[in-house]
Amino acid sequence: MRWSMAPLPSPKPVREPSRLQVEPPARLRVADHVFETLARAILNGDLKPGEPLATQRDLAQRFNISALVVRQAIHRLEDLTLVRVKQGSTTIVLDPNESADIRLIQLRMELAEPGPGLANAALENQALFVVPMLVLAERRMSSSELQELDALVAALPEKPTPEQARAFRIAYWGQVSRATRNPLFQQQVRWWSTLVAELDKRGRAMRAPHAPVMVGMYKRINRAFLERKGAVQCYLESLQPLLQWMDDEQAGRGEQPDPPAR
Repeated sequence: MRWSMAPLPSPKPVREPSRLQVEPPARLRVADHVFETLARAILNGDLKPGEPLATQRDLAQRFNISALVVRQAIHRLEDLTLVRVKQGSTTIVLDPNESADIRLIQLRMELAEPGPGLANAALENQALFVVPMLVLAERRMSSSELQELDALVAALPEKPTPEQARAFRIAYWGQVSRATRNPLFQQQVRWWSTLVAELDKRGRAMRAPHAPVMVGMYKRINRAFLERKGAVQCYLESLQPLLQWMDDEQAGRGEQPDPPAR
């Protein structure tokens, strides 16, 4: 089947995203592509809360697909509370920021694109969610767990490859999460690790692919764990360049091609 954009019927145009990608990426199912295109438009604000979604017929023509595939995509949007569907009536876009569905967090991450939008929000979340873990780990970490962290830092090559850096971060923060004795933090680290690996495979990495690991930061955090104080302050001080870069991106002043290392 050839993928092309068919003109929407007039005279009553429906507001649509200005850049609607009708060609599905390689290895992406048609229904997934339609769902992701519409979901991204809602999450990015291209489709505003309260606006009507195009009819199933119009969307089928726009994507050159069957109405059945469109219905599958809209059903997924409804299941995530991104739209409200009423039989025989217009489908209305809902406000994603008012949704209580936790699955939207992962969807936002998966659909994030490079730039001062969802991708930077994902990067901020990833960088800052470890702060409460540091608070608990500093209080509860055992001597043997600290020794394992020291061994991880000591074993890191001077110039690690991206794969080695990723493996180090997963191992380090996984150990910190276990030291919290809190299963929710442990699950969150495992979720992040899986999500970042999947995004890397799909070419949507949330960090600069060759960003070096700040070994000095991890050594200072380990020292703070040993002294039972200062881990959060050490981490936040090291994070300032990254946060400033993201602030500049939000303000449209970003000049660096990649985020600073962490």
